[in-house]
Amino acid sequence: MVNPKIIFRNFSILFLMSGLLISLSFGISYYSGKTRYVDCPFCLEKFSKEPNGTWIWIYPGLVGCGKKCPLALEALRRFQERFPEVKSSFYFLVTDPSESEEDIQSYLAYYRKSLSIQALKPESEEEIRFYRKLGAYLPVHPSLKSRDEHGTQFFLVPPNRKSMYLLPKLGEKEWIEIRNEIDSITY
Repeated sequence: MVNPKIIFRNFSILFLMSGLLISLSFGISYYSGKTRYVDCPFCLEKFSKEPNGTWIWIYPGLVGCGKKCPLALEALRRFQERFPEVKSSFYFLVTDPSESEEDIQSYLAYYRKSLSIQALKPESEEEIRFYRKLGAYLPVHPSLKSRDEHGTQFFLVPPNRKSMYLLPKLGEKEWIEIRNEIDSITY
């Protein structure tokens, strides 16, 4: 005969673990679509030449990308078009350190017709580690780059240059949240 206390204990543990897993999955899905921010140890110096009050938009991508980058850069263009009063500078974070300056400029030439975007290359190991931790794809082997797969999040540096917002996507809902954040910050 099976002891009812053991059955009850096992059922309680199973119920508790199931509840924990469900709670965890809801938490992950809730926070994964939210804007977060992190301290940026080099942004103040890196973007010191940007005019005061300027918001810095960074999109990490691969030169030659034909899948995600065109859509992301179009989202930045639409934001600029929708909110022209927001002083913004746009950067394409070149995630492959082996890209030539000629290839970078050639790739960005098309997008510069409608968006004033500059290339941004990490200049130190600190920057590379920082962007990698944030999910920016920095290929270390040519076969990884050939898959044309990389993250799709955007980075937004506020005018104080002390932190960086991490935006998993940039659509209408995010535009409104960002606009409200911009309006709430005083310089």
